[in-house]
Amino acid sequence: MDKEVTLVRDMLSQMVPGAAHHEAGLTLVPFFAAAPAKDYFLAAEAAGLGLIEIGEVGGGDVPNVVVQNKSELPVLLVDGEHLEGAKQNRIINVSALIAERSRTILPVSCVEQGRWHYTGDASFAPSPDHAYAKLRRMQAESSVVAARAGRERRPSQGAVWNEVSSKHQEMGVRSSSGAMRDSYEGHRGALDAIQRAFSQPEPGQTGVLACIGGEPIVLDAFDRPDTLAKMWKRLVSGYAMDALTAATLKVPSGVAEEFMAQARGGEFSIHDAVGIGTDVVVTSPAVVGNALAWDGGVVHLSLFGRSRSAGTTEAGGRIATPVARRRMGRHFHS
Repeated sequence: MDKEVTLVRDMLSQMVPGAAHHEAGLTLVPFFAAAPAKDYFLAAEAAGLGLIEIGEVGGGDVPNVVVQNKSELPVLLVDGEHLEGAKQNRIINVSALIAERSRTILPVSCVEQGRWHYTGDASFAPSPDHAYAKLRRMQAESSVVAARAGRERRPSQGAVWNEVSSKHQEMGVRSSSGAMRDSYEGHRGALDAIQRAFSQPEPGQTGVLACIGGEPIVLDAFDRPDTLAKMWKRLVSGYAMDALTAATLKVPSGVAEEFMAQARGGEFSIHDAVGIGTDVVVTSPAVVGNALAWDGGVVHLSLFGRSRSAGTTEAGGRIATPVARRRMGRHFHS
């Protein structure tokens, strides 16, 4: 079995849940496990230091942006990271580690349908808000199908626009450019209140399972507590956006343990990552997601509770596509 799959399996087996915390429609369950990789920057801190530039490819290409890493360390961009500026706002499709002193094309999705022009700086800046969890889940389900079929990780752009439009309607927001950010700005006070209730992770915490309306939606976990702490406010903003319209249901006992059991019992396959490292895809009948493994650690693991519309086979959690039997990548079962 490839060492990257072993890394992910070991991480999943070592992750221990703590006590759940509740606020409005959001429940966060902390997890604790650490296997640090080498040092790296997060996109926001690298941008703040002037060490990366993120811009349009050529005159602009909706599903791609270019990242120029000028630092002596890799830079991590997390799936769902919201990039604002340039010709239109985008979100990252899949977590990527950009090598030091390198230029990398990054697959993205547009979350601002009605703008295709510069309004100021020609580069992007990481937003303080992360994409909301249910949009990230839709991307992950598409990404798995693409990875297993040997295609680039690109969800349907039309589906992303439809989802963002549906969120605007759900939140009662009007946006002249169809920008996802307008849903956040229209409910900033309520989002801030939830963020204050979850002000920071616990000491030693490396992961968090976000349950919305009593349903486990997304687990985000990193290779060290410091990374989660730096990403915390952004991630919670995304979780909170979905929670604003969710029922205030507490999560039944054992839900976190069952979520992790589903992940540990799933199918694993390895694929080339965007940038450096290895992408490990995880699927089971109830869970889908990716882990970015690099240098002996799992830099970012994002697992999602499957939506009812996601396709699986009855037996093994594989994505049911016409090319299912000739997918690229190596596969491992429990």
